[in-house]
Amino acid sequence: MKTATRIRDVHQSPDPNASQAIYRLDPPLDGHNHVLVSAVTVALCGPETYIFGSDENGNTEDWEELNGSYRGGLDHAAALKNAGYEVTA
Repeated sequence: MKTATRIRDVHQSPDPNASQAIYRLDPPLDGHNHVLVSAVTVALCGPETYIFGSDENGNTEDWEELNGSYRGGLDHAAALKNAGYEVTA
């Protein structure tokens, strides 16, 4: 089973309503052991939840959206499920 473990919340977006957290993935996704998941409502685009490769501190290593990212919702677990991962405590 592929698992995503929430490490901690972070706030790197200029949007105060953004929900962002770092997850440790097992196995890695596209070579990333950790990802930053960001859920935010973007003006003129609507809600989106994106997954980015990051280090364990939440520093983004690659701004290309990873598999599982989607528009139309604000749900970390749904994005990670789209990528094939189950979120664990």
